[in-house]
Formats: sequence, structure tokens, C-alpha cells
Amino acid sequence: MLAALGEGDVDAFSELIDPRVEIHTQRGVRHGSGEATRWAGRTFKHLQRRYEVDEVHEAGDTVVALARVQYVWRESGRIGDEWLLGIALDFRDGKLLRWRLFDDPIEALEELGD
Repeated sequence: MLAALGEGDVDAFSELIDPRVEIHTQRGVRHGSGEATRWAGRTFKHLQRRYEVDEVHEAGDTVVALARVQYVWRESGRIGDEWLLGIALDFRDGKLLRWRLFDDPIEALEELGD
């Protein structure tokens, strides 16, 4: 899923989401597959957004990825900005139901429960 986003492959992303998906980011919540695919298709003229996953943790239908989000200059391939974050992903029947971004990766890990 993160690779599809990084590659700008909205079709691949849309195949992995539940029609009732919720995408929670710092800029608000997107509801449903239409809003989620528009969010996923967002591009930048000179930059590409990539997710480099460092760790993956699972508990039931919840997966937490600790990843570095990178903004890479298209022309040079150099990383313009990068930071660590946590992404909590809730699945139902193999499809993404909820995506939540956490600036603090520890908070994302707390979503796994005990």
C-alpha cells in the first residue's frame, strides 16, 4: 500500500481499500473511497513522496508501520526532507478500513493495545 502511494499508483491503492475507508492525516479526515483516492493521487510538481518502512508491527487486524516519509526531488533524486512517523492501519476482510498518521511513532504503537 505504501509502495503504491509512493509510486503514485492510485489504481493499485484503490484496489486495497474498503469503500468506507477513513484516511486520518494532519489535515483532517477523508471519508470513503472517492476522497481517499483523490488524496492518494495528490502529487507535487517537483517532489515525489515516498514511504521507507523501518518496522512493521501487527495485532489482529491492526498494523502499525514505523516509516520515514521522504520528499524526493524528481530531477535529482535527492531527498529534500525526511522524518519518522507512525502509520496505524486497520483492516477488514483484507481491505484498508482506516489509516491514521502519528507524528510520534510511539503513539502509533499504542494503537496495538497490550
